[in-house]
Amino acid sequence: MPKKLFLQPHHGDIAWSCSGLIAQNKEDTLVVSFFPPRIKYYWLKIRGRIYRKKKREDRQFEKLFDIRFIYEKFPSALMRGRTVDSLFDKKLNSMEEQLVQEIRNYITDLVVKEKITEIYCPMAQRNQIDHLIIKQAVFGLIVSNIDIYYYENFPNFLPESKKGKRFTSLEANEVDISDVIEEKIQAVLLYKSLIGAYFKSSDTLVELIRQIPFETFWKDK
Repeated sequence: MPKKLFLQPHHGDIAWSCSGLIAQNKEDTLVVSFFPPRIKYYWLKIRGRIYRKKKREDRQFEKLFDIRFIYEKFPSALMRGRTVDSLFDKKLNSMEEQLVQEIRNYITDLVVKEKITEIYCPMAQRNQIDHLIIKQAVFGLIVSNIDIYYYENFPNFLPESKKGKRFTSLEANEVDISDVIEEKIQAVLLYKSLIGAYFKSSDTLVELIRQIPFETFWKDK
């Protein structure tokens, strides 16, 4: 089986976008979380909504699926001095350009060490700066025999208007996850800090997931 490396900028990104695929490939899955929440920024007010960031939720996901997680401590946007208003930006500053190279080297070493054959990277279609850094790092990888897929930062059970622009140069690949849909639901429901930002109730979220039993991953044509 292909060994899969899932790259997660922030908590919940992988569980919400990729947990169906992971449920089908638990033994061959490795997740790296690059910008875990720091105590100083557990509570953020962004565009009128309160987001409570908890590393504990990722730990619960790791335990539920019995998968390997690596928690790195690269400085997130706020730790690098960005303001809430500048979290979405197409242009990296000089510090972030250097961070791209550091993360690229890290991923390259990990791919070789772990014998990775597939990488799942954020599409960064909304230009959230931490997501864009991971994507830029993957762009420059110099490794052979690796398939690179991009997952949507806003998964298919969220409103279409929230997703942002997709890239026409990529081809969509839909993965049927109907056989593990209940496991995906369990994983998504662990992230109570995220549910309240998008849904009035967990029941609404569960209903939407069951209506769309697939995950979409994008690849170069």
